[in-house]
Formats: sequence, structure tokens, C-alpha cells
Amino acid sequence: MNKWNKITELYPKFNKTQKHVADFFMQNAQKASGRTIEEIAERTGVSKATVVRFAKAVGFAGYRDFIMWFTAASAEEISPAPDKTTPTYIDVSPGDSIDKIMGHIYLTSKQSIDQTMEACDEQSITLAVERMHRAKRVDFFGMGAGAIIALDAQQKFLRINKISYAFSDSHTQATVASTLTPADVCVIISYSGETPDTQRIAEIAKGAGAYVVSITKYGDNSISRLADVKLFVSSPESEIRPAATGSRISQLCIIDILYTAVLSIEYDNVKQYLDASRRASRYKR
Repeated sequence: MNKWNKITELYPKFNKTQKHVADFFMQNAQKASGRTIEEIAERTGVSKATVVRFAKAVGFAGYRDFIMWFTAASAEEISPAPDKTTPTYIDVSPGDSIDKIMGHIYLTSKQSIDQTMEACDEQSITLAVERMHRAKRVDFFGMGAGAIIALDAQQKFLRINKISYAFSDSHTQATVASTLTPADVCVIISYSGETPDTQRIAEIAKGAGAYVVSITKYGDNSISRLADVKLFVSSPESEIRPAATGSRISQLCIIDILYTAVLSIEYDNVKQYLDASRRASRYKR
């Protein structure tokens, strides 16, 4: 994942000291690259323990892993530090032309997919796919825009005869989640990772023994902490938005990856169901 995307997306959650360390790395990429923890601590005026905590807050096991990643990323791209007065997302204004709106939607969607592919961890995807392949049942849960993603996923998995449920009502979701077993997979979809109703569903599914897969934005959040496998998406969206746009595209992208990977494994056994569903959709009176 691009170093600016990774650090700036987590930046609002940093405490004051972590933001100070983040500022140093973002504003002094070339000088910070390859530096020892002692050098960074001295230059930022913080303790070595604080630098380690910052590295872990960004998602690494420790400072060594972080600096290796940061140095490699800096070598691949020389980017100016983000201007904190300018939003890091692409947005439109009232009265904008159709041409500008078209460009906004295209760039937001493209950037969402690009950033999500950078955030994707192949090992995590592999673990999720293997469990979904072996699962007796795969259910999808989300609220609001997440519920629409869940319904799309259900439609896909039903096509290959995989038992799958997705409901938009929170009470029905809770009931369904409570019937899951250790042989089942529960996929939780929440861009923020903090949706209370969706978090409750994850807790119910976890309590039922189901294998929980989370799809949330990159970084630590309540829902991903409950998951057996954490899948992350990234989107250049503002926190105040009229509707989920880029995040929806990135979540659909992850669902398509999971579905296609399971389909690839099971193709010989499920081809008959794909053919049958294709014929059924073409049927007309």
C-alpha cells in the first residue's frame, strides 16, 4: 500500500505523539528512510518505545518491519508530503459540470480499486477462500450500503449452489447469525469497522463458533478485531459523504475476488449450476 495512503488513513486515530512521529516520516521521507530507531527517536524527540508504538499503530510487528517497508516504498516513489489543509479524497462541488462529475466518479472508483489491491494480503485472501470452499454455509452481513454488498455476494454464491444468506433487517440478521455453526463462514461487511449493529452480528456469529471474515477499511477497528481473517479495503472518500461510492466499489472488488477464487477451486463440480442458472435467467414465457 502507498505509504501516504497507509499513514494518512490512520492519521486521525493517532494520539498527539504518534502524529508527531507520522509528520516526521511524511515530511522527511528521504531523510527518514533506512534510519535506526535511535536516530528517529533523537530526531523526533521521543523515546524509542514511542517509535515502536507508532510502527505497531501503522500495522507492523515492530520498527524494523516498518522501516524496511517505508524505505522500500520511498525508493519506489518520491511523493511530496500531503498538505493537511487539503482533503486526501477526490470530491465535487455543487454546480459542477457533468464532465467533472464523470471524471470524479471514474477517478474515485479507480483509486479505490488501486488502493485496495495495495492493501490486499494474499495470505489472508487464501485463508478466507479455503474456509469458504470447505464451508457448509457462507452468510454475508452488512448494514446500509454494506447490506447491498452482502446481497450481491449472496447472489453470486447461490449461483454455484453454496448455501448463503443475506438480509438487510438487523433483527433477522441476528437470528440467522445465531444459527451458524463451526462448519460455516460469516462474512462481515462494514467500511468503518465500527457499525454497532454489524459488530453485534460478528459477536453473535463468533459466539456460535462460525469462522468470521471481516471486510473493513484499512487499520485497527472493532469488527476486524473480532475476525479470524481480516480483509481490508481502501477508498479516497471523505468522512462526510452523501453515499458510499468508492468504498462500495472496493468492497465489491473483494467480494468478486473471493467468489471467483472459490469458483476456480470448485469449477468442475459447480459448472452444472452455473449453466443451469444461466439457462434459468434466459427463460421467458
